[in-house]
Amino acid sequence: MLKSWRRYYALAALLLLGAPLVVGLVWPDSPAAVLKEGRRLAPPPAKPGSGADWLALPTALDAYLRDHFGLRQALIQAHKELTKPMLGMGDDAVLVGRDGRMFYLHEDAVRQSAGLVLRDQRVADTVALIKEVKDELRSRGVGFIVAPPPNAATVYQDDLPGWAQNGGKRTEYDMLLEGLAADGINAVDLRPVMKMASAEGPAYYRHDSHWTARGALAAYNAIVEADGRPNWRIDPGAALTPLSERKGGDLARLLGVQDSVTEEVEELALPAGSRELMTTDPYGDYVQTRGERGPTIMILGDSFTAGYFPQLLLQHAGRMIWIFDRHCGFDWKVIDKLRPDEVWWMPNERALICGPGTRPLDFAG
Repeated sequence: MLKSWRRYYALAALLLLGAPLVVGLVWPDSPAAVLKEGRRLAPPPAKPGSGADWLALPTALDAYLRDHFGLRQALIQAHKELTKPMLGMGDDAVLVGRDGRMFYLHEDAVRQSAGLVLRDQRVADTVALIKEVKDELRSRGVGFIVAPPPNAATVYQDDLPGWAQNGGKRTEYDMLLEGLAADGINAVDLRPVMKMASAEGPAYYRHDSHWTARGALAAYNAIVEADGRPNWRIDPGAALTPLSERKGGDLARLLGVQDSVTEEVEELALPAGSRELMTTDPYGDYVQTRGERGPTIMILGDSFTAGYFPQLLLQHAGRMIWIFDRHCGFDWKVIDKLRPDEVWWMPNERALICGPGTRPLDFAG
């Protein structure tokens, strides 16, 4: 028999082990919590009808219970928080692939490129909002084009482990382009463009989540071609510097190896003009000019376009306006105030879809 004080430990252990089962019966986690992991819920096991079914029953039952026990998400989060001090703050945000190429894991970027995350309704909602925006801009005589920069994981599939490679699966990028095409919206698929650019030189950084100057230039040339401005194309030979050493990157910083990794990349050798900030936000909206005549182009984007695109556009445009798209929550009044001639919708693939219920501020639609 157990000593009396040990009986209380045994009872406490029994309660702890039984809590997930009890909570799972009366208050289970939402199925959406598992769907956000990029996979489907395991179905309840079917009634066995043969000897093979009986042999497969334990595996099917185990899979079902793993997805349906109570406190599942709370326990996963607790494990993550408890192990973070040992694993390092950035370890769970970065995947190191072949030859040391780094990929950003957060925001479902790698799973999204692999076709393991398909938020059908949110993609459809995003397509519907983009159509509303395009119609409002057209009523003002403003041109519109959509061109999302792909994730690095979409472009460098061969550098990923097997589980993260796409293998022909449909992605949210595919769904968005299909929806836009059905609504007659001019959209540029930058995925083949970036893969072609990567065959000619470094199109994305190895230790950073963003594209390089070569990658940005390839995207720019494809967009102006699709926009009916082929004379705006820029020759890479005239615009890019020779390869030079670059230390670190945002992903290297997350891993704590910022000062110990380098790579050879090109930069843009183009005049940048002067910039006027419109906000003190970290992703500060701004207007940039070079004092030349030409149309005004506005980009709704993120960090992919905040850097290189002013230099590229201002070789022909008179004014370039950059607005952080804020997952579709940008301020519509800026468009009416600054009156661009064209708007380019360019959030990165991992920010491809609008936040739940998010719309531009003061947008009548």
